[in-house]
Amino acid sequence: MHGVILLAAGSGSRMDNKTDDKILVNIGKSNAFRMCLHAFSELQEISSIVVVFRDLRQKEKLQDETEQAKSLIKTEIFFVQGGEEREDSVRNGLETLPETCEFAHIHDCARPLIRKNTVANMIQETGKNNPVAVARPATNTIRKRISGLNLLRTETLPRTLLWEMETPQSAPVLWLREGYARAKELNISITDDMHAIELLSKEMVLLNPGYPNPKITYPHDLKYVHSLIES
Repeated sequence: MHGVILLAAGSGSRMDNKTDDKILVNIGKSNAFRMCLHAFSELQEISSIVVVFRDLRQKEKLQDETEQAKSLIKTEIFFVQGGEEREDSVRNGLETLPETCEFAHIHDCARPLIRKNTVANMIQETGKNNPVAVARPATNTIRKRISGLNLLRTETLPRTLLWEMETPQSAPVLWLREGYARAKELNISITDDMHAIELLSKEMVLLNPGYPNPKITYPHDLKYVHSLIES
């Protein structure tokens, strides 16, 4: 069975206090959390969804959202509180997934434009024990700072080898748990779930969705998402 971890515990600190909760602000007739919930819950292979919340106030709002969608959503939904960092929230989510879940799909609720057909493709890949992540080839030149503050010594990275990582990111649950445990042992900070898979020396599939899948981080990102919905 497949389980989903929806990460909703982010602080939204870079939204400049423009909104109380970026994943619950209106986007057309919906919001980011609701859009993510529907993208995953409409697939019969998904048996469980774990919502990782920030605090009790947010949890109540997210529970209201899931209650309103109850008639349309048959998937079992669990709630667990997140941790200080994203990696802590993912660990909590992985531990909350029912033991019947063999595969996990981890998604940031701040990416509301993910589509059901993309999730279906990821379900197919993980079913073959292939870790898979939504990503796209880098289009900008990326330069690594070696030293300096104002005058910099840098190294230009080969763009043809670089991918920009997005979510969902999916893999067998046992591999993700083992990879995150390994990161903790090695005191390695993880901001990307495939990093945990790398620590196990596993190969992965990078899936370019072929459509925009932006993350709401700054106020202008909300405007961009609105424009994509309306176009």
